[in-house]
Amino acid sequence: MSKLWRIAWHEYGRHVFTRRFMLILLSVPALVLVVIGLVLIVIYMETDSQPLGYVDQSGILADPIPAPPVSWPERAVALVAYSTEVLARTALDAEEIQGYYVLPEDYLQTGQAELTYYEEPKGSSRGQFLEFIAVNLLASQPAEVASRIIDGTTIIVRSEDGSREASEEIFMDILMPFFSGLIFFFALSTSSGYLLSAVVEEKENRTMEILVTSVSPGQLMVGKIVGNIAVGFTQLLAWIGFIALGVTIGGKWFPFLRGVQIPWSSLGVMMMVMIPAFIMICALMAAVGATVTEASEGQQVMGIFTIPLYIPYMLITLLMDSPNSPLAVGLSFFPLTAPLTVAIRAGFTVIPVWQILVSMGILTASALGALWLAGRAFRLGMLRYGKRLRWKELFAPARGRQAYG
Repeated sequence: MSKLWRIAWHEYGRHVFTRRFMLILLSVPALVLVVIGLVLIVIYMETDSQPLGYVDQSGILADPIPAPPVSWPERAVALVAYSTEVLARTALDAEEIQGYYVLPEDYLQTGQAELTYYEEPKGSSRGQFLEFIAVNLLASQPAEVASRIIDGTTIIVRSEDGSREASEEIFMDILMPFFSGLIFFFALSTSSGYLLSAVVEEKENRTMEILVTSVSPGQLMVGKIVGNIAVGFTQLLAWIGFIALGVTIGGKWFPFLRGVQIPWSSLGVMMMVMIPAFIMICALMAAVGATVTEASEGQQVMGIFTIPLYIPYMLITLLMDSPNSPLAVGLSFFPLTAPLTVAIRAGFTVIPVWQILVSMGILTASALGALWLAGRAFRLGMLRYGKRLRWKELFAPARGRQAYG
C-alpha cells in the first residue's frame, strides 16, 4: 500500500509543482479578473464627469437635497443650477457643462423635462440627475417609503411547493452550481489529459519495464489514477475557492453580489456525484493510454469520452425549462452526462433524493468497472511497443489471449 501512495504522490508532484500547472491553475482567476476589469472600465467610461446643468422653473429644487453618493467605479457628476435658460445655454456653448435640463412650471403635473445638449449625455449622467430629482420629490415622505420607491420593485418567483425561489438579488445562487459544473469539466479534462499522456509516455520510453520490477501493475495504475484525481481536485477546489473569495470581495463594489450565499448543499450534492465521475473518466483515460502507441492517437480517442460530458450544456435550454423532465432524469443516470446534468438541475430544482442515490450508484459502479478495465488494459498493453492493444482483447477470456513479451 505504501508503494501505491508513493506513486500517487510522485504523479501528483510531477504535475502540480510545475510552471505549466500554475499557469493553468491561474488561468481561470486571471480570465475572471480580466472580465471584471473590462466591466469596471466600461462603467467608468460610461460616466462623463463634466457637470450637468438644470433650470428649475417648477420650484421643487429651490432648496435641493443632494443626491446620494455614487459607488465606484461610477464617477459623480456635479449638478449645477442656473436661474435662467439663457445662462445655462451660455455655459453649454462654452463647454462648461455637457447639457442642461429645464423643469417647466407644470413639471409636477406632466413629469416632463427638456434636456438640451450638443452631444447626448451618457446614461449614468442622466441617471444621477433623475435620482437627484427623485430624492427631492420624496423629501416629505418617510425614509422607508422613499427608500422603497427609489430602490424599485423586487420580483420574486417562488415554486408552488415553496422549495425554490428566484429573484434578481439571488440569481448568483442559481448560477453558482452551473459555473461549478463548468469548472469541474475543465479540471477533469486537464487531469485526465495528464494521465493519458503519462501512461503513453512511459510506454514509449520503456519506463514501464523498470517500474513493474518493483511494483505490481495494479499498484502502478491505481497510484497514477489517485495522483491525477488529486491534481484535478486541487484545481477544482482552488477555482471554487477563488469564486467564493471573489463573491465576498466583489460585494463591496457590485451591489448584485451583496448577500449572495454559496449554495453549499447543492455543491455537496454535486461533489457526491462528481467524485465517482472523476474516478471513472480518469480510469478510462488510463485505459486508453494503455491501448494506444502514441500520445496523439490517445488524444483522438479521448474525445469519445469527453464530448458526451458536454452534452448537458448543449441541451441547457431544455434542462432549464424542464429540470425534472424524462430527458433530464435520463441524462442524470447516464454516467458520462450525469455530473454536469446534476450541476445544471441543482440550480433550477430540488433533485429528489432517490435520483441522486441512483446516479451515485451508477457512477460508483461505472468507476469500479473503469478501474478494472484500466488495470486489465495496463497489464495486457504495458510491454507492447509499436503495436496497439485492441479493445476486444480486453474482454477476451484469459485462455483465448495470446501472450506478448
